[in-house]
Amino acid sequence: MNRTTIHLPWFLRAPRAGGLWLVGVLIPIATLAGFILSYRGLYDWATGHGWPYYLAPLFPLLIDLLIISGEVVLFVAAIDGDTSLRVRASAWAMTVGFTALSVAGNVSHAATADVPTRVGWALPPVVLALALGFGLGILKRQAAKYRPGVHGQEDRRTVPSDVFEAAKVSYAATLAAGNPWSHNRLREQFGLTRAQATEVVASFGAPETNGNGHGPE
Repeated sequence: MNRTTIHLPWFLRAPRAGGLWLVGVLIPIATLAGFILSYRGLYDWATGHGWPYYLAPLFPLLIDLLIISGEVVLFVAAIDGDTSLRVRASAWAMTVGFTALSVAGNVSHAATADVPTRVGWALPPVVLALALGFGLGILKRQAAKYRPGVHGQEDRRTVPSDVFEAAKVSYAATLAAGNPWSHNRLREQFGLTRAQATEVVASFGAPETNGNGHGPE
């Protein structure tokens, strides 16, 4: 559980979890519906353009499966964070290009030429691409919150929110090592005021020193 979730009020945690589960159900349903409808449109296009009955079922897969593949590559690239620009650009080109091909195939198969009918036939591949991309985007953001640290262990280090918190983290480290920073060193290193340096030292129950083993100057 990430820190943001932990600090949510109790009455918001259940709705948040329920919302994520609902999205986790609705997005796959929308993606599957878009794929099925787009498949049917492209199948009808293939049979109407001379493809034999035993090959026509394969034609939609040539297009729509590459849309899905491009989206998955982009998802993995976002998770990894260090994927080359060439790979990401190729994935975007494949996703956008084959979505456009799928739209063209579905629209050209429209029974009539009026705009509402053509828009209706264009929706399935667009929904397929958008729903899958949106769902993978949410999954990527959630996964980033729980990404393990080195050797699969959770990274429990806290990123300091400001200089004062950074001073406390640093002081804790030196205190654990048996050689805590002096009161003056904290002020010099982090630009703290006298009162802030005093508060840092006092928060650990340690005596205040000025670097010479004496109290603060």
